[in-house]
Amino acid sequence: ILYNFPSNPTGGNVTEAQRDELVTFARDNDLWLITDEVYDRIVYDQEHVSFLGAGYDKVIMINSFSKTFAMTGWRIGYLLSPDDEAMAQLTKMQYYVTACSNDAMQYAVLEALENASDYPAQMRDEFQVRRDLICERLNAMEGVSCHIPTGAFYVFPKFDIPGVNSEELAFALLEGGVLCSPGTAFGTAGEGHLRFAYTIGREDISRGMDRVEIVLKKLRGE
Repeated sequence: ILYNFPSNPTGGNVTEAQRDELVTFARDNDLWLITDEVYDRIVYDQEHVSFLGAGYDKVIMINSFSKTFAMTGWRIGYLLSPDDEAMAQLTKMQYYVTACSNDAMQYAVLEALENASDYPAQMRDEFQVRRDLICERLNAMEGVSCHIPTGAFYVFPKFDIPGVNSEELAFALLEGGVLCSPGTAFGTAGEGHLRFAYTIGREDISRGMDRVEIVLKKLRGE
């Protein structure tokens, strides 16, 4: 079972009860759980619930310094598992796929771990303010419904624009000066949705939402 939480694109999360239910299902069916937890330090309104330490050894946790320390372009991450044999085999695979990350990135991560341990919490608090801002703006728009995410730095609002699909809406917004991803980029169930990242400053978010409103009104012929 491959599980991503907090989720990209929805920002949804897992509760402890849901985690335990998945662990029980995996144990009963002798399945491996591969959990993508790269946004584990960007969780709002609750504590992050990890599959590590849940009393089940067939777990491989994927994580990333790229998200924790805002190094998203550098792509440097790691794997953890309570199963020693799994780690040994994964280490062999990793070596022959990528060998290692470059030295500069590794030194940057080491510096962050040693001297910026309080940064992720500060970043999370700022993201929460931005989340509240973008959700408030989107939910105030006609025909837009935005669930408030509990993790990561994305919103996945639903748009009701008659005759306009997600991809067309994303291109219309791009022409209006706002970059986002059509919901269908994440599967057919994403039709009607767009993904926005709130990794920019509050003023830029406000300006972006102003432009979204302008484009939506234009598409409605207002």
